[in-house]
Amino acid sequence: MTSPIKRRFEEKASGEEYLHKDAWAVVRRQLEHAEANHRGALYDDLVAMIFAFHSIEGFLNFVGDKIAPEIWRDEKEHFKGTGIDGKLKKICKLCGLGEPQKGRRPYSTLSTLKYLRDEMAHPKPRKTKRVKQFTEGKTPPLFPTPYLSTLVSHEKALQARDDVKRIADDIHNASRAKFPDADLGTDALEGIFAMRTTDTRLAEPC
Repeated sequence: MTSPIKRRFEEKASGEEYLHKDAWAVVRRQLEHAEANHRGALYDDLVAMIFAFHSIEGFLNFVGDKIAPEIWRDEKEHFKGTGIDGKLKKICKLCGLGEPQKGRRPYSTLSTLKYLRDEMAHPKPRKTKRVKQFTEGKTPPLFPTPYLSTLVSHEKALQARDDVKRIADDIHNASRAKFPDADLGTDALEGIFAMRTTDTRLAEPC
């Protein structure tokens, strides 16, 4: 007795994963941890600030790929020398938003975050020298304020979160209005982390 021939199926799947939303989840998680655990919170705030920069950079790439795929296919070459500033300026123009005012919040925060990201991506020893006069009985502290503490604080991390979200939300709303068929989703940084569609069909039998 022969075994019945089992039917074979073929599944075709396609999808997208939104890594800028994963980066944003890191921002939220680290800020929550910093507020719940004050000891060592500087490092939570550091991670939150750096990933806030990753979030907006990833979001700009997401939007650019949706509304200007011909540019974003070669975005590294197209924005060579301008980086995130060039991407932001281009997307704002495409969406009908005014040119970003780099010297004012929320956009000025991006320069601060980029500087911090670069400092931590390519860390170098910081050599310091100082000469300080002091009155007898008022000895200056043995160590100066750590450099990292001048760049990172919980207040700065919260500002990074708020400013990045404001920029992303403004662009998201404007891009959805101007490109309603671009499949930009319902939220800039929150919501679903991935999309996947499948098509299953009967294939030829073995």
